[in-house]
Amino acid sequence: MTILKRFLFFGFLLAGISACDETTDNPIIPNVLVNEQINLTNIQYNSLRRDNGYVYLKSGVKGIILLHKTGDTYLAFERNCPYRPFDECAQVSMDPSGFFMADSCCQSVFDLNGFVTGGPSPYPLKQYSTSLTGNLLYINN
Repeated sequence: MTILKRFLFFGFLLAGISACDETTDNPIIPNVLVNEQINLTNIQYNSLRRDNGYVYLKSGVKGIILLHKTGDTYLAFERNCPYRPFDECAQVSMDPSGFFMADSCCQSVFDLNGFVTGGPSPYPLKQYSTSLTGNLLYINN
C-alpha cells in the first residue's frame, strides 16, 4: 500500500510541475496598454476585407499585425519578436507570400495563428484580444 501512495504522490507532483512548464506567455515583452478601435469601412483598412488580409498598426510595443482570418475572425499580434525582444531589429513582419510571419533579425518564423514554426524563438507571438461590433473592430489587452 505504501508503494502505491508513493507512486500516486510522485505522479501528481510530476503532473503539477509539467503543467507549470506549459505557459506560452513571454515574461520579457512588456505589457503596454492597447485599446484600439478600427472602422473597417475606412479605406486604409481595405486589405482587411479579404481573408488573410493584414495591416500594421502603431500600437503595442513595436506595433501590431492585424490579420483578418475568415468571416468575423480577426487576430492581433504584437510585432515585437519574443526571441531577444530588446534587440532593436526584433520586429515581426508578414512575409510577402502572406502565408506566415517572420523576424528577419533572428530568423524566427510564425504561422498565421502566431505559433512558432521555425527559428530560435521559444514563445509564440503575443496576441491581443479582438472583438467585432458592426463595422467597428476593437483591439485591447
